[in-house]
Amino acid sequence: MRHGLSIMHLQAVGGSRHTTPGSTIFRRAALRAGALSLAAAACVPALCAQTSPPSPLCTTQGVMSADMRQGIANTALGIATAIQSNDTARVQSMSAPALAANFDATSYIVRSTAAKIAGNSLRVTQLFRLDASSRTAGDTGEATFSCPLSGSSSEVDFGIAGLPPGIYAFAMVEASGARPWLLAFLLEQQGTAWKVAGFYQHARTAAGHDGLWYWTTARADAKAGQKWRAWVLYGEADQLLRAANFMSSSHLDQLRTERRSNAPPELSEGLNANTPLVIKSKQGAEFPITDLSSSGTEDGKGLDLVVHFRADPLADPVAARGRNVAAAKALLLAHPELREGFTGVSVFADTAGQPPFATQHPWTELQ
Repeated sequence: MRHGLSIMHLQAVGGSRHTTPGSTIFRRAALRAGALSLAAAACVPALCAQTSPPSPLCTTQGVMSADMRQGIANTALGIATAIQSNDTARVQSMSAPALAANFDATSYIVRSTAAKIAGNSLRVTQLFRLDASSRTAGDTGEATFSCPLSGSSSEVDFGIAGLPPGIYAFAMVEASGARPWLLAFLLEQQGTAWKVAGFYQHARTAAGHDGLWYWTTARADAKAGQKWRAWVLYGEADQLLRAANFMSSSHLDQLRTERRSNAPPELSEGLNANTPLVIKSKQGAEFPITDLSSSGTEDGKGLDLVVHFRADPLADPVAARGRNVAAAKALLLAHPELREGFTGVSVFADTAGQPPFATQHPWTELQ
């Protein structure tokens, strides 16, 4: 399941799907052109070949010098190749000191990713150079970079909390094959070398469909009045299309605006711990739903509905599982359209100060 396994532990750099200033955890915005005239969320080769004055803090690959572009691309491809080969020692040797010194979590993600992209072809697709040299050491605020795309009114934006002073690059490598995957790297310049400061990876498809398919399907569902299902599928499109949580684009902004405008009335203010959706079971139990999303199954062939709700501690695992089942049943009873197109439900009971109690349920368990 993508939940929790598509993140990379990162030292010394903070960022923000749900990170806070100074956080050391990053989760997984490239968007292909296609039907509905959705242009690329970041630079595509035709645009990269053009030139325009760069942002003072961001340089897109189209206006980089040939040496700079080649140096960043070679580093990114070398790291991706080492990951594909499950060569954790090489990845560690190519990492910035803060990450290399605390490499256990990174090593696990490298091994997991290697198994998923074995046999895929690797290609560097997008590069950005980010100049944070004027930042103050210890600044926990957000380092922001606006990257206008050449020959287009679109732009890519970065907002990285707690970024130390320095020169960075962001590189995207597509792993194409039976299960397309994205490997994205935040690189830190050290002397003449580029070192890994952050690694962000996730599937490019779920249940055999890419992010653009989920966007267009969500749009169709919203027009058909299936706003609850549309809400989830818009979110899935967002997850598949973005490269990292701290990176956005004009077209991802469009996607998010469209999602908000088509939200069910109960979700008009969003859905999080501060604005939960309270669902009641037939027996009168209340479940404050704090997140409603989706996640591709581990084999890549299905898509699970994902539900988080706020809960009090329960020491009995049998009772805790029964509560998760009751929460899922209450949600599906209130909004039965959420059964369509999903293979099952993953439920997370979130308790303050404790790991969530997580369970997975096929539809046969939730009749």
